[in-house]
Amino acid sequence: MNITSFGEALQIKGSTLHRWYRDVLSDYAKDGGASVHRDDLKIQNGKKETVIEVPILRKENFGSKMAIDEKHLGEDFYTVVSNRETGKIAVLCKSVVFSEIKHILQQCQTQAEVVKSITRDFSSLFAKVCTELFPGAIQTGDKFHVIRQLMEDHQAVRIRYRQKELDKQRKAYQEFKTSEKLRLAECERTGERFKPGKFHCQEERLDNGETPLEILARSRYLLFKYQDQWTRSQQKRATTLFGRYPEIHQAYTLCCQFRDWLSKKNIGKHYLESDKQLHKWYEDVEIADIDELLNFKHLVETQEDIIRNYFIQGETNVIAEAINNKIQKFISSNQGTRDRDFFFFRLANYYA
Repeated sequence: MNITSFGEALQIKGSTLHRWYRDVLSDYAKDGGASVHRDDLKIQNGKKETVIEVPILRKENFGSKMAIDEKHLGEDFYTVVSNRETGKIAVLCKSVVFSEIKHILQQCQTQAEVVKSITRDFSSLFAKVCTELFPGAIQTGDKFHVIRQLMEDHQAVRIRYRQKELDKQRKAYQEFKTSEKLRLAECERTGERFKPGKFHCQEERLDNGETPLEILARSRYLLFKYQDQWTRSQQKRATTLFGRYPEIHQAYTLCCQFRDWLSKKNIGKHYLESDKQLHKWYEDVEIADIDELLNFKHLVETQEDIIRNYFIQGETNVIAEAINNKIQKFISSNQGTRDRDFFFFRLANYYA
C-alpha cells in the first residue's frame, strides 16, 4: 500500500510515517538493519577486492522448478533467481557478469543440483549460467520473450511504412523550401514584394476516411489481436490497411501462424509433428522475404531447442515476470529505492 496515502488517512506526513515504520515499528532497527541479513560477497582478484551486493540469498528457496531473469532497480541491473512453484526469490544480486554470478551460485551448489527445470530469456549470459551452474536442469526458452520479440518485429514492419510516409512529407517540405528560396531570389531580382507562402501537404484519404499516416498509427493494437477479436471499426481499418500495404498483411498472417504453433494446444504433441509445422513456417518466411521476420526466424532457429522445450510441460517464466512486476509496484508505492538497505530488507521479508 502507498505509505503516503496511508499517512493521509492517519493525518500523518508520509515521510514521517515511513521513518517511524523503519526505525521503530519494523524489525529493521532491532536487528541492526538490512546489512545483518545480506550476504554480500567479496572476491579477491590479486590485490584488488571486489564486493558484490547480494541483498537476498535464501538457499531454502531453491526447488526443482526455477526461473532466472534480470531486474532494473534504479540505475543498476540485478539478476533474480526465483522459485516457480512458491514464487519466492532465492537469489537477488547486483551483477550481470557471469564470473560474479558463478561465485554467488557456487555457495548453493548442493541446492542447484536439485533443480530439474529452469526458464530463461535468450541472453547469452543466462544461457551460460544455466548450462554451467544448473547442469541437470532442462532449459526452457520463455514463451513471453519469444512472443514479445515476434510482435516487436511485426510492429517494425508497420513502423517502417510509417517512416516512409513521414519521409514523403519531409521531402515535400524540402521541395517547398527550395521553391520558396528560388521565388525569393526572383523577387529580389525583379524588385517585387515577396510574400511567404504556407506549406500544405495534400494527403491522400483512404477508403475508411483516414490518411496513410493515421491508419498506420491507429493500427498498432489491432495487429496484436487475432481477427476474431477485432471490433467492427478495427475490421474496417484492417481491410483498408492490408489492401494498401500487402506486406503488413503477409507479416500479420505469418505472426498468427507462429502464435498458433507456440500455443497451449500443442503441449504434449510429438516433437516430430511440431517440428514439421515449424519448418513449414520457416519456408513461408523465406518466401515472404520480409527482413524483420527473417531476423525473428534467425532467433528461433538458433534457440529452437529451448523454445521447443515449452511443449514438454508448458513451462514459462511467468512467475519471474510477475515478481518483477510486484517489485516495480513495491518501488512505486514505497518512496522508491532511495533507502536501499531498508528497501531490500522489506523486499526479502515480502518476497523471499
